[in-house]
Amino acid sequence: MTQQSRLRINAVVDEIERACAFVSINAREAGMDDESIYRCYLSVEEICTNIIEHGYHFEGQGRLIEIVCRRDERWFTIIVIDDAPAFNPLQQEDPDPKAPLMQRPSGGWGIYFVKKFMDRIEYRYCQQRNCLIISKRL
Repeated sequence: MTQQSRLRINAVVDEIERACAFVSINAREAGMDDESIYRCYLSVEEICTNIIEHGYHFEGQGRLIEIVCRRDERWFTIIVIDDAPAFNPLQQEDPDPKAPLMQRPSGGWGIYFVKKFMDRIEYRYCQQRNCLIISKRL
């Protein structure tokens, strides 16, 4: 049986903590261990920060980010939805963590870590909204 919870936040930095807390509570209720909960927390923090910074250019007051937590017997899934311009972060090349420090790009690390923290990640653009779907195996 699938259970689902939904939260809408204003697309401003001050609301990110509320989104992360919402995800943490749902992850704990799904039976996840502390490390997995923390990885979900950091992933949502990074995704919301990127939306606010790059999607809305810190002008997201009056705009919403929707977070959906869904769980079934095998998966805890987080869906982050926004209406910023279409952007698929999965099409960006991953930075090389083995490159010399001075040759590493300054951007791209957040989504790189989300890919490492989560078991599945998927992007969809539907109804003029970005949907980033991240899942952790239970």
